[in-house]
Amino acid sequence: MTDQITLQETDAELSRHVRNGYMRYRDFKPLTQGGEAVLRTCRDENLGRTVVMKTLLPQLQNLEVYRKRFLREARVTALISHPATVPVYELSRDSDGNAYFTMKKLSGRDLCEILDGLAEGRSDLEEEFPLESLLNVLIHIGQCLAFAHQRGVVHRDLKPANIMVGDFGDIMLLDWGLAKVRDMEDSEDVVEQLAREGRRNVPGRLTGRGDVQGTPFYMSPEQARETGDVDHRTDIYNMGIILFEILTGESYMSGRNFREIKRKILEDPVRAPRDHARRGPVSPELNAICVKALQKDPDERYQTMSEFVEELRAYLLGRPVTVYEPSLWERILRWRRGRLLSGASLLWFLAGIGGGVLVRNLF
Repeated sequence: MTDQITLQETDAELSRHVRNGYMRYRDFKPLTQGGEAVLRTCRDENLGRTVVMKTLLPQLQNLEVYRKRFLREARVTALISHPATVPVYELSRDSDGNAYFTMKKLSGRDLCEILDGLAEGRSDLEEEFPLESLLNVLIHIGQCLAFAHQRGVVHRDLKPANIMVGDFGDIMLLDWGLAKVRDMEDSEDVVEQLAREGRRNVPGRLTGRGDVQGTPFYMSPEQARETGDVDHRTDIYNMGIILFEILTGESYMSGRNFREIKRKILEDPVRAPRDHARRGPVSPELNAICVKALQKDPDERYQTMSEFVEELRAYLLGRPVTVYEPSLWERILRWRRGRLLSGASLLWFLAGIGGGVLVRNLF
């Protein structure tokens, strides 16, 4: 249950000597630690709310590449003012002169945890997250990415662990630390970061399918080639991988080490979800959408994130998708939003067709 907001908190007197910057935070508690940064919760004394503070690991504070990426993450997150990005409250320095930024404290589960639970057959998650709900999560994240792409930002590290599904319907896209902004050259540090993440044993991600866990499984072919030719279509490829994992209940990529994963990304044929489905049949429309997004050549994928999002929306609304042409029999059987005609309606429908053919033959 969420903490109750009380009058004592909302009407507390504001001190005449207001503390600003780092001095306003107290009650620090560890939250989590990644390969580069530490996240702690703390209380903003002026507003009376708990926030999350992110700082670089001490050993990385003086390394320029990490400092730049840290500042970029804070500012990119703040500048993409979309409902699916975490609100950033402050970027400043602590009492030791080290940079930090504070942001909203989230509650909920990341999509990796949800997909792992579904892969394990958890009935509570199957009831809470049917396919339609998961597709709506992708639509929401896709709209955020379309907005970011319009502003010249590519996420470059899209994966289920970076998508948070809140307890009250809020959906957030996290971790813009590898984001590419306009006029920025791709550099090898991104590929090195992906490889480094791959050498760490990260829990989750439909575990049990490969000895290496983590980010390299979501690399696009253009990232794996290390040519520096990465644009917004890399995010579209990543969305295709996530869609595959939603539809099939298994990982798109596997491998014992980074070299094997890279080879598979570049050389193995595209995997169609209908050939690997564990959670039931995959509709031909969703199969076609997924395969289109997963094309190795960026020119053969959807060219904008908005196109990908509109295809998913069309499927949910029972409308045609551009990448799949249903047969006449499929059009006969399919009703709005994927519902079948009732037996009686189907008989009358077929009788009407037969009657029309008979009339034409007689006259």
